[in-house]
Amino acid sequence: MVCPLCKGKMIKGKIHLPYEMDEEIFLVVRHVPALVCERCGESFVEIEVVRIVEKLLATAKRDGLTFGFIKYREAA
Repeated sequence: MVCPLCKGKMIKGKIHLPYEMDEEIFLVVRHVPALVCERCGESFVEIEVVRIVEKLLATAKRDGLTFGFIKYREAA
């Protein structure tokens, strides 16, 4: 895949995704699989991974977590 911003090469990597929900909840999902541009660092997360992240966030919200870090691999 080619980076949509700089046309650099996208390689497999991991990123951290911060989420602010309802102005009172701040969560960071760590080590999320993504394609990352070697040149500019732009990232792309595939839809299957986004769906898993959304489930993790919904579970965290339901459990009453208002601030924290979620490890993707352990929680997914």
